Amino acid sequence: EWKHPSTGDGRQRLTLESAARCVSKTAPRLVQPPVRHDCGDDAFFLAGGKQTLTVGVADGVSSWARHGINPALFAWELMVRCEAAAQDGSLDAGEILTEGFETVIRESSRHLVGSSTACIASLDCSAGELDVANLGDSGALVVRPNGHVCLETKEQQHYFNCPYQLVCVPQVRAGFMSGGDLPASSEKYSTQVRAGDVLILATDGFFDNVWKERAISEVLSMSSASAAEIADRLVRVAYAASQSMDETPFGRAAAQHGI
Repeated sequence: EWKHPSTGDGRQRLTLESAARCVSKTAPRLVQPPVRHDCGDDAFFLAGGKQTLTVGVADGVSSWARHGINPALFAWELMVRCEAAAQDGSLDAGEILTEGFETVIRESSRHLVGSSTACIASLDCSAGELDVANLGDSGALVVRPNGHVCLETKEQQHYFNCPYQLVCVPQVRAGFMSGGDLPASSEKYSTQVRAGDVLILATDGFFDNVWKERAISEVLSMSSASAAEIADRLVRVAYAASQSMDETPFGRAAAQHGI
C-alpha cells in the first residue's frame, strides 16, 4: 500500500493507494460468498470511510481442513464484517476488529466454524496517523523512502506455530473447543505517516518467508512503482522463497525450537 498527498478543501491530506495480491498454496477453490478471491486460507479487505482509509488481512487456521472445514470461510466472513465496520470512519483499528468479530458471532450462520489471525490498519487522512491492531502472526511493516522502518508489529503466539486467533464455534461439536482469543488481546500500534511511506500488510505467508531486510530492499527498489506493482513483486518474492532451499524466517525459528 502506497501513501501519497492530495489536496482538498485547502488542506493537505494523505490518501492510501492500495492493492492486494495473493497466491494460493492449494488447488484452486470455488469462489462463492463470503469468499471473494481464491487466496488459499487468507482473506483481505480495502475500505474507505468519511475521513479514514482502512485495510485488513486475515489468515484462516489451516488445521480446520482436517475436519472437512474450509479455513478461508471464517477468515473471509471476518474481513467482510470488518469492512462494514470500517465504512463509518469513526472506529479505530482495534474497534473495527472488535465490531467485525462480534458481528460474525452474532449474525453469521450457525454452521460457520473456524479461526483466524487478523491485522487491521486504518489511516486518518487528515491527521496523517496510522493505527494498527494485530492479533496473531499476520502483521504490518511501514517503510520510509529512506529505508527507515517506523512501524513493525510483533507476532503473538501461545507457543511456536500456534498464533493468537479469533475462534468461531457456534455449536457444541464433538472434538471442537470453543476457546480462542478475543480482539481485546490484539496489540495496538500507531505512527505518523508521510507521503511516500509504504505499508506492507500481510499474513504469515509473507513474513514467514521474506526477511525484513529483503522486504525493505524490494520496496526501495520500486520507489516510482504503483501499489499494484509493489504488491505483485512482494508476493512473487514470498512465493519464490517458499519454494527455495534457502533459510527463511520460519525455518530459522523452527530450528531454534528443535523442529
